[in-house]
Amino acid sequence: MTSERRRERSALLTAVFTGVLAPLNSTMIVVALPDMLADLDAPLLWGSWIIVSYLVAMAAVLPLGGSLGDRYGRRRMLLLALMGFTLASLLAALSWRIEVLVLARTLQAITVASAIPNGVALIRALLPEERHGRAFGLLGAGIGVAAALGPPLGGLISDVLGWRWLFGANLLVLVPGLLLAAGLPRGARARESGRFDSLGAALLLVTLVGAALSATVWRIPAVPAFVPPTLVAVTLAAGSAFVRHARTAAAPVLQLALLRRPGFLAAGMTVATSNLVMYTVFVALPLLLVQLARWDTRDVGWAIGGMSLAMLVCGPLGGALSDRLGRRLPALVGTLVALLGTLPFVFVSPAWPWGAFLAALVVLGVGIGLASAPVQAAAMRAAHPGEEGQAAGLFATMRYAGSIVGTIGLAAVLGDAAEAPDYRLAFTLVVGVALLAVVSAWRLPRDARREPRGDTGVSR
Repeated sequence: MTSERRRERSALLTAVFTGVLAPLNSTMIVVALPDMLADLDAPLLWGSWIIVSYLVAMAAVLPLGGSLGDRYGRRRMLLLALMGFTLASLLAALSWRIEVLVLARTLQAITVASAIPNGVALIRALLPEERHGRAFGLLGAGIGVAAALGPPLGGLISDVLGWRWLFGANLLVLVPGLLLAAGLPRGARARESGRFDSLGAALLLVTLVGAALSATVWRIPAVPAFVPPTLVAVTLAAGSAFVRHARTAAAPVLQLALLRRPGFLAAGMTVATSNLVMYTVFVALPLLLVQLARWDTRDVGWAIGGMSLAMLVCGPLGGALSDRLGRRLPALVGTLVALLGTLPFVFVSPAWPWGAFLAALVVLGVGIGLASAPVQAAAMRAAHPGEEGQAAGLFATMRYAGSIVGTIGLAAVLGDAAEAPDYRLAFTLVVGVALLAVVSAWRLPRDARREPRGDTGVSR
């Protein structure tokens, strides 16, 4: 194996080990929340903050983490972020109060959000264009495996060893991730010069934190009624100020011009709507099957596992097809298949047999899997040299936005005592969003070719 191929493989594996930390620590924790609250003698309200703090910090820091990697070096940011995540996991495992656990979870999200876009940027910078699809397909497959393994792994560890050992399980990913990141080439010095855009970074953080909190805090009991509209006002004011600042700053922390590049906005809208569909189905169906159909959790797990398995198999396939056929066609086919997978749920009934649910979920998983890698490759293709981290961070934030909106929207539609018609209404809205994903995929550029970049793709 040549040194160039070894470098490419190291970059891909680093991105995979970095990327799986976020879904693993999202899904693994949920099943252990009752044990955490009981052990720390905390009321149920704090369970919501354990989840919300993680989501808000992830959504807010992703673009900033990518921008810092572009400026100060991706290898450096990856090492700092992974070491920070290790310390945050240790703090979470040793938490003696619920407030400490929430702080540790927030620090976990901040550090992993600083690492993820830099891992993706490594693929864009170090691998040739003709292998981007397959690389992003493998990355998506790894993330899918982590999300699927999270709940059963979390339940097993929590039952056998206790919830604190959930955070120790991260070492199985962190140790190889740190070793791989340390072995990456140091590369060239950062291209950016001048002072860091501190004002832009502050405005961006306030905007994204405000947006994420606006979408989540209204669900938490005891939050005063004036808080959500106040957060919306702050978000709009900070967002407007950031847009004005980014247009005039010499080196803004986030290049809004990315949204005007061919394919980036369409790719971002496709991933946001696709993730909204996936997470809404992922959350709604277990509720319906357990509460109304009286399924046991094992049967629910097998049905949802069918969707996860289909995504796992079709993710690399979609990436390979996009390398051969271009990004637009596999993304369009994938979103159309996903749309077909959501249509049966408009008529969902608790009386359906297990096989009917499984068939629809498998079709949905096939579609999402096929579209995932080509959409991400199309978004990253829009980045200029030195902007890969910003592009990856902004794309990941759009992905997270779809997940958050889907989860919150579902809670608004279903309420506390949902019946079958409420679920059918929710899935009807999901079909509409799946159709928007098809339209967004249709707007991706047709041409799969790209002119030479002329950069060395160093990780810095």
